[in-house]
Amino acid sequence: MKNDKEIKKYNPEEAKKLILSAVEFPDSKKLLLRELAEEIIPGYCDLKNPEKDEYLKRFQEKSLKYLRIIENESHVALMESLDENYRMLSKEMCDQMMKEFDCQNEMEKSLVELIVNAFIRVLDNSRRLNNELNGRDITPNRNIYIANLSKQIDRANRQYISNLLTLKQIKMPQVEMNIKANTAFVSNNQQINVNKDENIKA
Repeated sequence: MKNDKEIKKYNPEEAKKLILSAVEFPDSKKLLLRELAEEIIPGYCDLKNPEKDEYLKRFQEKSLKYLRIIENESHVALMESLDENYRMLSKEMCDQMMKEFDCQNEMEKSLVELIVNAFIRVLDNSRRLNNELNGRDITPNRNIYIANLSKQIDRANRQYISNLLTLKQIKMPQVEMNIKANTAFVSNNQQINVNKDENIKA
């Protein structure tokens, strides 16, 4: 038996990292990718495999689970939350906005998905509202439905504008100002008079 002096000691932080790295769930990103790469894809790509159809089902099932994990790259969950008529629009719009705003991290990419989700809800609810307004029969239930659609359009529009402004504010370069003066006025379209002995750096 080893002497106590020969056994490495771990501090709580090291123990935490070891525990987190040791436990893996069956549907974790790492295990799914390993299973796809080592087991499913070889069987699926083998043209002579008599069980090719079974491997195809497994490939589609596991791939979909993996794509949901990397949502901000695949947009699968976003597409699943929308009517099928808008799914490809949502993916295209996400990709274009991420490129336009040069989104580099998860926070920025998730904001883009929220923006696209709200935008498509405005479109979808507007379509539903227009269909109802073209209807001939007016009933109390239809009036309630129309009122709810109007509220949903307003809500989605506010969420769209709010998330879009948030993203623009995050991506906007910050302006650093260093002002040394006894009195400073920051104004728009107005003249500012400064004494000669006051130094202003902007």
